[in-house]
Amino acid sequence: MTNAIILGSGMVGSIMAMGLAADATFDVTIADARDDALARCRDRFGVKTIRADLSDPQRVTQIVRDYDIVLGSLPSRFGLQTLRAVIEAKRNYCDISFMPENALQLDELAKQHDVTAVVDCGVAPGMSNMLTGYGVSQLDECRNIEIYVGGLPRQRRWPFEYKAGFAPHDVIEEYTRPARIVEHGSVVIREALSEPELLDLPGVGTLEAFNTDGLRSLADTLDVPFMKEKTLRYPGHIELMRVFRETGLFSKEPIDVGGQQVRPLDVTAALLFPKWTYEEGEADLTVMRIIVEGTKAGQPASYVWDLLDYYDPKTGARSMSRTTGFACVIVAKLIAEGRFTRPGVSPPEYIGRDAGLVKTVLDEHARRGIHYKASNT
Repeated sequence: MTNAIILGSGMVGSIMAMGLAADATFDVTIADARDDALARCRDRFGVKTIRADLSDPQRVTQIVRDYDIVLGSLPSRFGLQTLRAVIEAKRNYCDISFMPENALQLDELAKQHDVTAVVDCGVAPGMSNMLTGYGVSQLDECRNIEIYVGGLPRQRRWPFEYKAGFAPHDVIEEYTRPARIVEHGSVVIREALSEPELLDLPGVGTLEAFNTDGLRSLADTLDVPFMKEKTLRYPGHIELMRVFRETGLFSKEPIDVGGQQVRPLDVTAALLFPKWTYEEGEADLTVMRIIVEGTKAGQPASYVWDLLDYYDPKTGARSMSRTTGFACVIVAKLIAEGRFTRPGVSPPEYIGRDAGLVKTVLDEHARRGIHYKASNT
């Protein structure tokens, strides 16, 4: 039996616990600093729990040494230090953290410790990288990659027509972090929320797309002259978030308010996040389109995948949590079974080079009711 530990018991970590606990080959423990979150996972899924301050990397290294495989579901600000801590514990790792740093900087350290670590292994980044990597591997030449993805409430409600399917602070990162895209073979920087466009998607209708820093490792690992990733929202959201940002409401720089130093972001978070929190049983959806275009045998060719997934009322699992958490669970199992063994830090596009592994990942998603529909030409 494989001993697995999950770091973080939030919206996604709890779904990882559900997914792993359903597999009789895993003995599952989940760690967090919050007693209430741990109790929910223990009572619902029968997993073991450890109460620990996971913001302390030394504590992380100490805890994970007793396990065969580690899964990470911590906020982005802890992503890099946690990756380093797990590597130093010489344990294999699969992580979803949307860390602002480049995780590949720890590739050599992971190789020195003979650790297999897959990062950015959610839905996007994650499955978007894996399927993009597969598409590129199937073409003789790839010229263009486009990724569109969004998590949305099924029911639109004024004024935001949006709820956060993962850590709200990480959502705001999408509105403030400069976006890297690739044009004519060079990485260029675009402002977040820039270059809006409308996209009609089956089952959802018209959504607006804007630049976000979602290419991540793809900008470094793939030799493709044109690449972009855009986030999807209901129309009108871009303008509202731009007004918030330009007003300074997302700023981390303290300002003086009545003699007190206050970060605008903290005030915004206190006011906004309760309104962006899903109510019990409130349904969400995840929508994604991946386009990989180029040539094969001298002819134009393309690989396109569409995902439209919904809240699961049977388990109470939100779609964004399902599509993110299950991707990490499936890849963690590949690592635990010795099917993906590359030493070092690997983005998911490395897995995409192996058609057999990609088929397994897609089949495992389908078994859980998550379907990536391919339409290749």
